[in-house]
Amino acid sequence: MPSNFLDTRGIMVRGRFVRKLKLLPTITNLKKQGLLLQKRFTTPYHDYKENNLSELVLEDGNHFEEEEKLSDKMASCNNQYPSLSDFKELCPPGGNHSIVLYTTSLRGIRKTFRDCNTIRFLLRSFKIMYHERDVSLHLEFREELWKILGGKAIPPKLFINGRYIGGADEVVGLHETGWLGKFLEGTPTHSSDSPCTGCANIGFAICSNCCGSCKVFSDNRDNNDQCFVRCPDCNENGLVKCPVCC
Repeated sequence: MPSNFLDTRGIMVRGRFVRKLKLLPTITNLKKQGLLLQKRFTTPYHDYKENNLSELVLEDGNHFEEEEKLSDKMASCNNQYPSLSDFKELCPPGGNHSIVLYTTSLRGIRKTFRDCNTIRFLLRSFKIMYHERDVSLHLEFREELWKILGGKAIPPKLFINGRYIGGADEVVGLHETGWLGKFLEGTPTHSSDSPCTGCANIGFAICSNCCGSCKVFSDNRDNNDQCFVRCPDCNENGLVKCPVCC
């Protein structure tokens, strides 16, 4: 085969290879097109790691910053709630030095029932002793809560040492910022996770006098028109406070 033919073919191959190389994107082309995304550390690495802040910079001068909102929220919370005494002083009966939680066991309003379970779960996670007052099981608890807050109130409502903390949103917010645990410091704890043998942690048991019917046989022989009278021991639901845990 002639040598000039091989030289011509080699030149053609090299020419095609050079054209393909020119089609590949380079750093210079990316810079011209504004497509080069570089990650720059404006602070030393250890400061960046501690602050958990990152900055994404484009060559055309656009900046995208990711700010840590949790730290700002905690800073504002420190200024807003420096101590438990900053909360409004509204003390339920017997709640001067204890934790009182008003809840409801009715499932008619799903959000209310879910919120009650959320606050109950948070308090149990701290393994502290608290008094739960179910307004749906005892009418006096509902009237007690309305009297404290000065109107109709929907549970859950939390009180710590005679201070009104708030409902589900306020309590969950304090827990996320770490303040709920600080407010509960010094509260008596319990080590047993087993439920009460008398009421299964409900706080009420069926009245043994009327068996939950709210009616007992009348011993008054002069009252011939009425054989049954209202049971004096139980509430409107035929329940009495648990003799074991209450």
